Amino acid sequence: MFQFKTTGSFGGNDIEDIAIEAGDEEAQSDTISINMDITNMGKAEALHLLGKMVDRIHAAPWPPLA
Repeated sequence: MFQFKTTGSFGGNDIEDIAIEAGDEEAQSDTISINMDITNMGKAEALHLLGKMVDRIHAAPWPPLA
């Protein structure tokens, strides 16, 4: 089973600013969890960062970390 997480911080504008690394095992397979610390982030910034994560997943080999 493959688990990975993508991590990015507000202000990173390139897909290289999004890290792909080993993730924690989910309680069930084929699951996606999203944790967001939006203390100083508006909705538009959160959606922008999620879009960059999608771009990073598109650019990476599949599955990541294989």
